[in-house]
Amino acid sequence: MVLYYLIKKKNRLILTITAIFAAILLNGVLSFINDSLGFPIFMDSIFTIMTAALFGLWPSVVVGILTNFFIEAINGFPGIYMPFIPINLFTALITTLFVYKKLFETPTQAFWLIIVLAIVNSLLGALIVSFFFGGFTNLSIDNIVRGVIITGHSVFSSAFIVRLVVNVVDKGPAVMLSFFIYKWIQKKTKKLT
Repeated sequence: MVLYYLIKKKNRLILTITAIFAAILLNGVLSFINDSLGFPIFMDSIFTIMTAALFGLWPSVVVGILTNFFIEAINGFPGIYMPFIPINLFTALITTLFVYKKLFETPTQAFWLIIVLAIVNSLLGALIVSFFFGGFTNLSIDNIVRGVIITGHSVFSSAFIVRLVVNVVDKGPAVMLSFFIYKWIQKKTKKLT
């Protein structure tokens, strides 16, 4: 949002649309590379978080929705990415809310954003994967979920536990990178005023 309001009004729409398309492309490509290499993380919302922190709610919502469409398309429409759109939307909403409420001003607050995103994304992810897919999406994370199930946990609790750890690892760098860019822009803005 800081960046959005620093852009001259006549250039805002063009720059925002460009940022949206770049974020969708980068989210999709990182997710595709991640899946191709078989890493048990997601890498599909790094630039949703960044767009929310720097451009606000509506651009990040567009990124969140279209990212999942794009990932679905580049993977040949397997039907496993579209049901997860709500997760990207909540990521956009929560990040924007933290920024609007001035809860993205310190590293400690950024840490709490990571925790909140990890919990919400894990809960929604476990619900979606359990309801739509019976617990498994044929991605590498499923191997870890199966390992936890063997210890006696239910499919839902296994999916949640694994996703909680994975989401902290997945969202942590995205939030911290966004935080440092956000603070750098704030600092530059204060020098100009």
